[in-house]
Formats: sequence, C-alpha cells, structure tokens
Amino acid sequence: MKYASLVFRSLFRHRLRTLLTLSFLALSVFLVALMQGFLGTLDALTTSSASGSRLVVQDKASFTNVIPESYGNFLRAQPEIEAVTQFQWFGGEYKDPKNFFANFAVQKDTYLQVYREEAGVDLLPPEGVRDFLQDGNGCIVGKSLADKYGWKVGDVVPLRSPIFNLSVRLNVRAIFQGKRQSDEQALVFGLKQIQEAVPWMKGRVGSFVVRVKSSQDIPKLCERIDRNFANASPETLSMSENAFNLNMMKMFGDFGTMLHSITSAVLVAILLVTASTMAMTIRERSTQIAVLRALGFTAGKVMGLLLAEGLLLALMGGLLGLGLAVLAAKVTAGLASAILPWMADFYIPPDTLLLCLVGTLAMGLLSTFVPAYQATRKPIVEALRAL
Repeated sequence: MKYASLVFRSLFRHRLRTLLTLSFLALSVFLVALMQGFLGTLDALTTSSASGSRLVVQDKASFTNVIPESYGNFLRAQPEIEAVTQFQWFGGEYKDPKNFFANFAVQKDTYLQVYREEAGVDLLPPEGVRDFLQDGNGCIVGKSLADKYGWKVGDVVPLRSPIFNLSVRLNVRAIFQGKRQSDEQALVFGLKQIQEAVPWMKGRVGSFVVRVKSSQDIPKLCERIDRNFANASPETLSMSENAFNLNMMKMFGDFGTMLHSITSAVLVAILLVTASTMAMTIRERSTQIAVLRALGFTAGKVMGLLLAEGLLLALMGGLLGLGLAVLAAKVTAGLASAILPWMADFYIPPDTLLLCLVGTLAMGLLSTFVPAYQATRKPIVEALRAL
C-alpha cells in the first residue's frame, strides 16, 4: 500500500490517454455485461420450470392461425394431461395505440389451473376468483400493469383490437402479484367474448395450452397429439412451452450467436487497446524504470508496480462500465416491458457482474505482463543511455 500513490500518479502521467482508455474499457464492459444479462434473461425464459410442465398445441402452418375448439376433447382424454385451457392473443389497445401490453382471451376456469404459478387461484383472493369466473366481462390484471395505468378492482378497462376489429369493456375483478415481474405484465379475460362477437372465431381457438402431470411425458405426448391430427384440417404442431418461447425469440433473430460474436469481438478489442496503452506507457518510461532499479528496486518489485497500474486501470474501467450497465438494465426493463413483457425480468445477475469484473482484471494483467516483463529485463546501462 505504501506505493499506491506512486502507482496512481504513474497511471495518470498522461491524463488524456488514460481517460480515453478508461472510457473505452467502461464502454466495452458495459456492452459485455448488458449482452450477457440479456442472454441470461432469454435463457430463463426458455428454461422456466413452470413452463417446462406445459405444452402448446397450435396450427402446424402458423401460430397466428386458429384451430377447432373440438380438438380439446382429444387432449382432455389423455391420461398424462392434468388440465387444458384455450388461448387467444387479443392484441387490444388501451385508449391509444401507444398503450400496448399483453392481453389474452382464455378459457377462464382452466386458465387458473394451467397457470397457477403465474396467476392461479393461490395468487388471487377467493372473492376475486369468484367474480372473475362469474362476470362475463371480468378480467384479471397483473399488479405491475395495474400500477402503471392506475387500475384497481372494480375499474372498467376498454380495449380495442385491430386484429378482430372488436372493442370490449372489461371489469377488473382481481389483481395478482406474480413471482416474476414479467408475469404481472398481462391482462386476461374470457375467450367467449371473442367467439360470440366474431363470426369466424365461433368454435375456434388460437391454441391450447396443456399442463401435464410430468414433464417427462411431454415428448411422447406431443408426438401422439400431432399423429392423431396428422390427416385433419388443420394439422397441429405440439411443443413444450419453453420450446414455443424459444421459437418466438428466433423470430427476432439468432440472438445467442449474434451476442456471443459481439462479446468475443469486444473482449479482443479490450485486450488489444489495453495492451497497446500499457506498452506505450511502459516504453516511454524505460529510463524511469532504469533509475528505479539503479536506486535499489528489484526487477520483481518494479514489475509488480507496473502490473498494479494495469490492474488499477482495468478495475476503474470495469467498475465504471458495470455501474452503467446495472443502471441501463433497470431503465431498459421498465421501457421494453411495455412491448416485450418478459423484458420486465431483465437484469444483470451478480455472478455475471463478478465474471465481467474478473475477466477485465485478467485482461488488464495479461496486457501489462509482456511489456512490463520486457522493460524490467532490459539492462540498466542500456536504458540509462537515453538520459
């Protein structure tokens, strides 16, 4: 610690260069942390234990097509199935097209069974469940969504769907608080309202969501369902809900490959820039290093001081970048959740933050080691000739 002042002053010997390098390091760590946090959020979305016990049955050609409601009879007859609910994306807008959020039409009673971890009877007051089931215009709303628009139990929520060219007025009968922020970004109401108002939706549903007794039964159950409807019109495509979520993500592109490629490029850039900066800094101070050694500093001690500079530079840049990343993640989660509900869970886990910091320190150490080793092995007499 007695050399801390010397290390700090040496590091800021050229302030502009050091500040520019710090800015680059902070920006690089910021990008890496955000991308890894985003990948973690996607991974959590597609590996959810609750979603792992459910499967989705949709039209084989496209999930936007509807399928006959009668397909549910076969699903309910399967011994591995615990509950079956009907599902339909409504896409309703609240007062203004800008007020977009997830809203679904479902089979009310079975929905509370299939999605009991997210919005089931255990998360709702008994009177709320009763009113939701009895009121044809009743709906349930996630707490985060209700707080955003100031809704409370008893309020009327008007929604206009451009998909169905239909307007509905829904009565808020219960507000649920989920285990995750993303679970609270949705509004759910009865599918019968759409089926009764839209002629081409009579006897039709968007998809079925099935809860199975054991997740191990999902592969064989999906195969059996699709085989049964192989010659029907339309045919079905069955998959686990995690696989369904993954397919939805792939519609936006292969985020995993893209972000891993960017991360690799950024890490290489961090190494090159830090190594270039430290090499230049050490090369300019070759005579200073020789003087220190002539005064009695051992080569190991001088090398330790130089490595400390590289570590300090990496530490400052890493901490600044991680701090900005955490702040950006909070802001992004609040803004993006209005369009992508699962983004409400976007954050950077502590282990990712620690990994980014350790990686930055390792690169700082690695980029400093070679020029520091060369400088401390240079003969003192040769280095002093520049004086």
